[in-house]
Amino acid sequence: MCFFNSALGRYYSLHSFLVFGLWAALAAWWQQQSGDLALSAYFYDTETQQFPYALQSFIYAFGKYWIWFLPFAGAAVWLVLAQSQQNITRSLYRRVAGFFFSAPLLVGGLKQFTAMPRPMHLLEFGGDQIMPSTFWASGFAEGAGALPSVHATCGFIFMAFYYIGWVRQSTVWRWGGLALGVALGLGFGFLRIMQGYHTLSQVLWAGAVVWLYASLWFLPSLKQAGCISLAPRCDRG
Repeated sequence: MCFFNSALGRYYSLHSFLVFGLWAALAAWWQQQSGDLALSAYFYDTETQQFPYALQSFIYAFGKYWIWFLPFAGAAVWLVLAQSQQNITRSLYRRVAGFFFSAPLLVGGLKQFTAMPRPMHLLEFGGDQIMPSTFWASGFAEGAGALPSVHATCGFIFMAFYYIGWVRQSTVWRWGGLALGVALGLGFGFLRIMQGYHTLSQVLWAGAVVWLYASLWFLPSLKQAGCISLAPRCDRG
């Protein structure tokens, strides 16, 4: 049990997997509730059999084009900022750049393996699909392409500021960054709910995945900065 008596062991068991487990449990629970689709139904027009916000010019343009500047142009900005930094900060900023770039790609790949479709494709919202009984798709890369939400991921990636704050030992950056990432993830996800592209559970799943990915991705930076001790504490009697 020496591993779990170390800061690294506690980081993995509590910070990474316990938080992920609680977040995933919330997403899984809400996915089974009637309120998940009821929220989508609120934005559905039964007369036109459409989600009107899917055609609203600003929301459409933001979801179709502008949102992608945040992760991918953002990654380029972090790389440029890293060039003027030294040692630990340079390494950290490069890691942030990699996280911004890779997290949406990871989530985009993952949703090719899950079965839950977009609300707009369900029979009750004018589509031709029924709600699946399984979480995972029946075949390799035959997923419905909805769970988790990549657009929500583009907001959740700003939880990277939580780790910047941890390395800098700044409470404001750390907890402010966490709040920012959660708020943007839920906000961007809500826009997609309004358009009929996602349910709230699909947005919550995105948050859970990004949290787990971030906790593993930024661990080397925390080790390098001395924020996580590698030495176990073993009772020798």
